[in-house]
Amino acid sequence: MPIYKTACRGCHGGCLYDITVESGKVVKARPSKDGPLNHGRGCVKGMSIIEQMYHPQRLLYPQKRIGPRGSGQWQRISWDEAYATIASRMNQLIGAYGPACISALTGTGRHHLPYFFRMGNAIGTPNFSSAGGLICLGPRRTGAVMTGGLFAGVDYFGKVRPGGILVWGANPAISGADGELQWFVKDAAREGIPMVVVDPKPNELTRQAKYWLRIRPGTDGALALGILNLLIQEDLYDHDFVAHYTYGFDALKERCKEYDLERVAKITDIPAADIQAAARWIGTTKPLGLEQGCAFEQSVNAMDTCRAIFMIPAITGNYDVPGGFVESMEIAPAGLPPCNEIPPEVAARGLTGNFPFLKGDGMAHPYLVLEATKTGKPYKIRGMFIQANNTLISMADAQHTYDCLKELDFLVYMDVFMNPTAELADIVLPAALWPEVDCLFCMPEFADRVLLSQRKCVQVGECKSDEEFILELCRRAGWNYGFTAQKDMMNGQLQEMIRRRPELQDMTLERIQDQGYLEPERTYENYKTRGFQTPTGKFEFRSTAMEQAGADPLPSWQEPPETPASNPSLSAQYPLILTTGGRQQPYFVSNNRQIRSLRKLEPFPIVTMHPDTAAQYGIAEGDWVWIENQRGRITQKAHLDSGMARNVINAQFGWWYPEAGAPDYGWRESNANILTSAAPPYDHYLGSYQLRGLLCRVYPNPDCTIAQRYENWMQQEPS
Repeated sequence: MPIYKTACRGCHGGCLYDITVESGKVVKARPSKDGPLNHGRGCVKGMSIIEQMYHPQRLLYPQKRIGPRGSGQWQRISWDEAYATIASRMNQLIGAYGPACISALTGTGRHHLPYFFRMGNAIGTPNFSSAGGLICLGPRRTGAVMTGGLFAGVDYFGKVRPGGILVWGANPAISGADGELQWFVKDAAREGIPMVVVDPKPNELTRQAKYWLRIRPGTDGALALGILNLLIQEDLYDHDFVAHYTYGFDALKERCKEYDLERVAKITDIPAADIQAAARWIGTTKPLGLEQGCAFEQSVNAMDTCRAIFMIPAITGNYDVPGGFVESMEIAPAGLPPCNEIPPEVAARGLTGNFPFLKGDGMAHPYLVLEATKTGKPYKIRGMFIQANNTLISMADAQHTYDCLKELDFLVYMDVFMNPTAELADIVLPAALWPEVDCLFCMPEFADRVLLSQRKCVQVGECKSDEEFILELCRRAGWNYGFTAQKDMMNGQLQEMIRRRPELQDMTLERIQDQGYLEPERTYENYKTRGFQTPTGKFEFRSTAMEQAGADPLPSWQEPPETPASNPSLSAQYPLILTTGGRQQPYFVSNNRQIRSLRKLEPFPIVTMHPDTAAQYGIAEGDWVWIENQRGRITQKAHLDSGMARNVINAQFGWWYPEAGAPDYGWRESNANILTSAAPPYDHYLGSYQLRGLLCRVYPNPDCTIAQRYENWMQQEPS
């Protein structure tokens, strides 16, 4: 039986697997001992891939809607009919209203983003979009470019182990950012590598951290500036690095004086002594790595917070050193170059708002796009592609999102299973899972060190990869994509990698696919020979690019719009602070809720609160409770943990219920994004919005029937 090496895509990770195929079917999937990132280890998501591939409810064929939008009435069609219908309808809309009327929303669960955005360029629209560009990775990546020129991550993979790790706004032991990182974080914890963990809620890492800074949600920027201030005032910064390789230190020093210890302690609800002790440890630990998550990106302070946090390992002399915070190796391009020149007058009409670092990025603001579908202002979005994004679950203000999507003239949706968002589409397309895809991508994404290969091992039903669909649709629709075959694009990526790393000039696509990965040798302190990839050639505490854009070149912090401090009248009605967004091990955002082996592990959504808070509102462990604010209410199951602050609760997100049935699938019942908002105010630079640190109240829900419905479902045979 043939065995193929391919990279898992059950999350953002890159764990290598050995896939055994018999008679055209995957019969075994085991983590590969050769995997450079996982070394024979795999999580429950990857290990369940066979159950996912051959699930009886998986989408296997294209379908078209035959009833009213959202009615759940579908008819199987051929791919030829799907391509013809999509090409015809989209071109009709383009002909009548111009290419800007076509938009798209996408998630990040599959490695299609470079190809996806290139399709927007082929169409000629400036309105392709992803919420992740604003609230997940986008602010960190843009902030890194404004500051150091390249993204960076912890050097888990080198010969020198980190002396300590600063974990901020992430729980890599569960979710990553990239799932393979969990192995290295867990190894580090077992080895006794000390950590400072910044998180408002307890988790696996906070319980064993040297310092746990239990922060008030939404105040990360103030804490980062306060730590920088302490490092400077107590002379714990690297004088040589600052003197020779940085720009704007004196300006940063003056700005940080605004964030003295007592003020920061008051803002963040962290004891001053804890902040000071953690800062001193950060300033004296070598080498120090920084593990960042998306929690602090979901804020009106997104860019400034990202920049301030990014500065901490740099100012302490831990930037691009073995075992420290290391630059991206740039071993493969992050995306594909544009294939067409969008006319300036069309590009200028892109729905980007007035955000200087969203403009020109080829990406529209997702909520300006949604708003335009409903209001027609400044013009109506009429056609849309959604791929790898259960939009009603994963995007803020879910009810508003639903209302907007219903206004579309034509919606194409591509995914693995039917879900609440798919039910709003006109055409639904069956997406391939990772053993069914040919693709090259870099991992870990945050400091790319390894080029991984996904290899098509089997074909299930008529499922296609996003890339296959995009290439063929562009060909049939007459949109000039520049490539006609997936292999051509992969070879193009390889040639770009060789251009950047000439020592790999003998490498072939076939060799990478057979081995499953390529791992070039890492070099360190590259800034000493080539400088930083910034306008000054230095690490910029004071950003020249931001200054040129008319923005504040130094990071700062402002109170979020919906907190006890900024809105006391609302706080009187909704006295608790809500945070959400953390992932659960069996799931990736909203995926996998219908996979029974995974669902058994965590069957229900959990809201975590302090026991005293629960007692105050008549709630006991395991009770179903209502979580309510001015936007709506949802129900989740209570878990009590004394590690929570008494005024903060944490609600899980990503929840919908396949067992509730089509077309709604219970998407309003426990979906945390019923409670969130994408309305302004926004981050000044990228348009990010506040998803954490919102206000709410809780009370018992004694009549909840979700648990009984689940038990009935689990007793039934899947069909």
